[in-house]
Amino acid sequence: MPQVEQSILIQASPAAVFSLIAHEPERMPEWWTALERQERVTPPPTAAGSVTRYVYNMLGMRIKGEHQVLAYEPDHHLVVRTISGIDSMFDFSFASADETSAGENTQLIVRVAYTLPGSVLGHLINRRTIEQQNEQIVIDSLNNLKALVEREARA
Repeated sequence: MPQVEQSILIQASPAAVFSLIAHEPERMPEWWTALERQERVTPPPTAAGSVTRYVYNMLGMRIKGEHQVLAYEPDHHLVVRTISGIDSMFDFSFASADETSAGENTQLIVRVAYTLPGSVLGHLINRRTIEQQNEQIVIDSLNNLKALVEREARA
């Protein structure tokens, strides 16, 4: 199963970063570049077992599915897996970094593991191209998340 792991330092508290990711899943398309839509199926608040519905664009191919929260530890850890669509798991770890004069910082580590069904691979270029694309999506998405959270933290 291919896996992508990236980390980023965000100038905001773990609570602020966690809140945007866990408690506002419908905003994920604002920062996750390949996600076209994310909407709640279960009502808020987010907790273990919560479900959202998504539309993901993989190299021009739109894939629909649902995510479910597997692990929920406020401000520290969030694990979400797909229950339909592409077989994948998103593992978000949040840690306080050294405080600076600018305020508290968060070290966010994201691990994404996924398996592409043969039908998807058959429609797309090749496995290596997909893996490179997914790595870039995670990097770009974390940079978008950083900009969004830091902008909102300053407001």
